[in-house]
Amino acid sequence: MQYPIIRTFMHLSAAEQARAALLDAGIPADDIVIDVRVDETGPVQGNFAIGDDPAVTGSDAYSHTFAPTAQDAVRDCQLTVQAADPALAERAAAILDRLGALDPDPAHRAQQRH
Repeated sequence: MQYPIIRTFMHLSAAEQARAALLDAGIPADDIVIDVRVDETGPVQGNFAIGDDPAVTGSDAYSHTFAPTAQDAVRDCQLTVQAADPALAERAAAILDRLGALDPDPAHRAQQRH
């Protein structure tokens, strides 16, 4: 049985730092996953709405829309630990909480306040 721990970070670099701390604590690399949530409502490569016409300039130009961003500009990173036992899950949660991870479960956050 697995005991998933899910936390979020505002910056990718913080999630990667947390991953390194989890690895240092003996949690297997295969049990740690970082997912970056990307907003799909904006212009995306392949939707043919941006960058088709070479005369397009400004913020609608393909080169502007798909310009590389700094790594820390990435937001909404979800880190999941698939702990093999409750003790490992508790240790992972403590590490993530210490590093400022946000718990996306409102019920769990409310329980922690009491």
